[in-house]
Amino acid sequence: MGVRNRSSAGGAQFALSVAATVVTLTVPATANCAEIYVRDASITFTRDGTDPTATQGIQANVGDLIMLNSREECEQFEAIRVAASATIDVEYFNETA
Repeated sequence: MGVRNRSSAGGAQFALSVAATVVTLTVPATANCAEIYVRDASITFTRDGTDPTATQGIQANVGDLIMLNSREECEQFEAIRVAASATIDVEYFNETA
């Protein structure tokens, strides 16, 4: 893997609430990857557009960082809370090889 160049794609989403209904992202036009920080409660997520549930999907806990490595993953990301409503912060990037 060679050196990668990453710059902010703008449009960060801070304090995005994740509750009992599936949440998707609003991906800026120039973004092709993202980092998501799980702030205060566990979530379950998918990267392929299938709806997660509190018990199905990949669980991310407080302090976890979720990497979305393509525009497709960003557009298909879905999350839901595990028990208590959660907050996530999303930062978008434009990455080139």
